[in-house]
Amino acid sequence: MMDTDILDLLEDIGRSSVARLDPAVTLPGDSAVERREKVLQTIRGTVLPRRLEFTAGNGDCLAIEVNSSRVTDVFRVRFGVAPDFETEQREALAGQLAQLVSDIAAAPAPLNLVSLQPDTMLEADDVGITFSEIANACTSIELPADPIMSVVPNDEEADAPDEPADEPTGLASRFYDDAERFALGRIQANAKDGATIQSDGDCAQDQPLHADQSLLTQFARDLAGWDNDAAAELSHPQLIVMRPSGGKGAGLAVLNDGDQLSMVIHDARKLGAVVNLWASLTGRTE
Repeated sequence: MMDTDILDLLEDIGRSSVARLDPAVTLPGDSAVERREKVLQTIRGTVLPRRLEFTAGNGDCLAIEVNSSRVTDVFRVRFGVAPDFETEQREALAGQLAQLVSDIAAAPAPLNLVSLQPDTMLEADDVGITFSEIANACTSIELPADPIMSVVPNDEEADAPDEPADEPTGLASRFYDDAERFALGRIQANAKDGATIQSDGDCAQDQPLHADQSLLTQFARDLAGWDNDAAAELSHPQLIVMRPSGGKGAGLAVLNDGDQLSMVIHDARKLGAVVNLWASLTGRTE
């Protein structure tokens, strides 16, 4: 390219550029197939560590960590629980990531992208799943070629009451059960007095993170006082998360449904899995 060509190109860019007040960009594509290709291209073109959040027109979101054209972690998914990079086999992970990419592409347009700095430093052993592995797995997942059309409900449907989300009853118990795949240790206790219901892993009896009954009783009493102080602003269920400064080490997640407490010790880098589990149990997207 000649110097004059470069100057002309820069002039064209300057003339056509406009200030962007919103950090989100819209990925072009009238069909799910086209949008999936744009998501894959975005992954391929991400060299430095970034957190990429793809949000569909209906609010569904896929949030992933990408580095050197590799997906190294998943923070939020449209449905269910995010894949576990530590326990899943590589081929299975590639298939799951391909399905997640296909799902967000098949969601209603427009598909917006926000690129953020990752919450924590990338570990040296986080090799991730390559763009090629995900793209190859996508070839076996068929998508509708036509644009997704929104269905406008009729008056009768519009007036019908919304179906309730997951009932909070027993939510702490379900959180305890479903956290097994990423928990280092778990404790389930009564919210009223902290009486232990069950525990396992590093929190089990005679294990290094086992909490004695007096500590759990005091913790339940403190939470009850917090509930009383914040009753006007907060309701149940509640998710409380704590992690060390710098994002490395062990984190603590506590789900309080008003009747029971579930406390989960987890690797701090698994915060995304905790949030995804919370979202899947409560139907919340924020």
